[in-house]
Amino acid sequence: MKILVVNPFGDTEFHGEENLRRIARPDTEFDVVNISDMYPLRNNQWLYFRYMCTDGTLEKVMWAEKQGYDAVFISCNLDIGLHEARQLVDIPVTATLESAALVSHMMGSTFSLVTVDDQNGKIQESMLATYGLHDHFVSQRPFNIDANDLYPDQTPTEEVIEAVVAAARACVVEDGAEVIIPGCTLAGSVLTHDVPNVEEVVGAPVLDGMVTGFKMAEMMADLKAAGVPTVSRSGWFEKPPKDDFNKLRSFMGRGI
Repeated sequence: MKILVVNPFGDTEFHGEENLRRIARPDTEFDVVNISDMYPLRNNQWLYFRYMCTDGTLEKVMWAEKQGYDAVFISCNLDIGLHEARQLVDIPVTATLESAALVSHMMGSTFSLVTVDDQNGKIQESMLATYGLHDHFVSQRPFNIDANDLYPDQTPTEEVIEAVVAAARACVVEDGAEVIIPGCTLAGSVLTHDVPNVEEVVGAPVLDGMVTGFKMAEMMADLKAAGVPTVSRSGWFEKPPKDDFNKLRSFMGRGI
């Protein structure tokens, strides 16, 4: 099995590849790419930035299918281009927030997000409603470190851990969360890498969206190999008309 991991911003998640290599199946190969050729920023937490990241992400997804990858995992809690990608390709495409929220529904009756800031948390909360996964959601609490500043060259890892853990504990103690989802893959990767006893520290399981999203990609690729369709084409994920798609691609000067 071969999976493409797409960081839908202009850099690559620190610890990300290392963490994924620890949990990938022995028969799974993967490559990690970003969209720095089409998007220069290291963050995408604002609505306009999120919009501008989508095009580059979809280009990577379509390229992955042509290159023979079995699945794509979009590694960002904003699930950049997830639904658009499922309309365009026939290989499975997964992302972090949707995967983590799905798994949290199996693990407990409530879950919370710890996010970089309140506006970003509101975006993710609206996504949960779109996914139909909002019923068990009880809170989002910001840890108030900008995504640009989560990188080790900007903020010491110890400060990131302290802020994320404090927000997560409040979700458990004050909001009744039974599962915590870090609302940024950069924060989740730090906890996975540097806090091996994170459940004990926080008081509830913490779902690293990178881990759940990657394992979901493996599972969906297995299902496709077993003859299960990747998505239903009868409605939401119906493919665009081929003629219009080709005309648009030609107009933009891109390959078909």
